[in-house]
Amino acid sequence: MEKEMYDFKCALESTIVAMQKAGTIKNFYQMSQFTEKEQWIKDYITKNGVDFFVTHPIGDNEFRINSGVFQQRVPNLAQELYIDFQLFETLVRNHLNDGYTIMKISFRQITDNTISESSKMMSKENQLFLKSKKEYLYVTLSFHVEPETKINPAKHYFVFNLDTYYEVSVGDLEDIVGTSLGRTLTSASSDAYVANCIRYDLILVKQYIDRIHMYLEGCLKKNVVRLDFIPCIGKKIRFSDGSLKESIYLATMPADNTKQLLSADFPYYDQGSLEP
Repeated sequence: MEKEMYDFKCALESTIVAMQKAGTIKNFYQMSQFTEKEQWIKDYITKNGVDFFVTHPIGDNEFRINSGVFQQRVPNLAQELYIDFQLFETLVRNHLNDGYTIMKISFRQITDNTISESSKMMSKENQLFLKSKKEYLYVTLSFHVEPETKINPAKHYFVFNLDTYYEVSVGDLEDIVGTSLGRTLTSASSDAYVANCIRYDLILVKQYIDRIHMYLEGCLKKNVVRLDFIPCIGKKIRFSDGSLKESIYLATMPADNTKQLLSADFPYYDQGSLEP
């Protein structure tokens, strides 16, 4: 009976993934009449989170358009950004357990000062990697509670494209807006706007990780080793006032041990909102 229920859940997930990738999931969820099978799917979505299943996935066509806009407008800034899946899961679960509720990915321009302040704790290989990113877009990962407390201060990390994570002082980091890369990204936006960071609800990030384990690794027996964060430019919601702004954002896709994106079997995701 347990296996039958698991197979049933895998079949529901497969149908939902197909709609998410086709960009039709919202239209499906808003239908007024459902067959028995369709009602099972809708109930499953409702139970597990409408935002997570309907709002956050990006259809393949929208991803192609928005990633293409980034490549066209700022072709010289693009290099791969990824994070080791196990490192990411460890950071997310540890900070959730410690009472953190918000995750942010902040856009950065690496400078000699950044490298100098951070190099004391880094391996030679990771130092050389950071130096190689000086002309390109980079990001940091951070965890927050609101309002910030002495018990739970904001924690900032270098972890993207590295083999471990390093906690860094936010005082050693410069917001993207005041940098030459920030000015380039602002000019690339039809709204003359660039987000300093993307804000995520940490519990939904955990749900994303759990779905990868359940569907990609469990149902499809895929070997997920990293998450790729692909720069895009498109209209996204600004957290402070709910307005839509054209800005850089990051679409997420798991990849296997050959660095192959698992985009044939999983939707692109954008779980965040723009800040400021």
